[in-house]
Amino acid sequence: MHVIAITGGTGSGKTTLVQSIVSKISNKEMLFLSSDSYYKDNPKLSFLEREKINYDEPNAIDFNLLHQHINDLKLGKSIKVPKYCFKTHLRKKEYVVESPKKTLLIEGILILSNSELRKEFNLKIFLECDRDLRLKRRVNRDVNQRGRSKKDVIHLFSKRLDLMHKKYVIPVKKYCDIVINTEEEVNYDELIKKIKIL
Repeated sequence: MHVIAITGGTGSGKTTLVQSIVSKISNKEMLFLSSDSYYKDNPKLSFLEREKINYDEPNAIDFNLLHQHINDLKLGKSIKVPKYCFKTHLRKKEYVVESPKKTLLIEGILILSNSELRKEFNLKIFLECDRDLRLKRRVNRDVNQRGRSKKDVIHLFSKRLDLMHKKYVIPVKKYCDIVINTEEEVNYDELIKKIKIL
């Protein structure tokens, strides 16, 4: 099984790239996982306490579970992928059962910040994009899909995300095999051809 990482700052276009790849490669050959599914579960904390957690640093991700799932898939075992609720900051009770495929695609801002997890990837792709465009995309997503207010998203971006981007995202660029600028529309056909022949 070939394991591919797609990373970059929030709003850099990771979901768009994933959708391009998944639309052109048979789902019989490709399994996609988002690190968003692997946020740590904190049911013992109150909602206000969970609201205060920094979800943009590596400690927020359950890397042990993600690493275990990658190993299980490589061994031919099925996995139970958690479902995460961004409104309550908790894992849902249901999960999704996924089986091994030829290629495993994992997307996330922090997936290369973990040194052990980095060893699992055969190909690492970094998407880079201007800060203001990433903010615009983040506002659009969080307001329309996650029920957040524009003011709160902008505040979070300037008070936390900019710092976390510099601290945890930019440094992993050096580990990547491919760097793509996503400020303008990108044709991913050549990249998809490369993935198909892995």
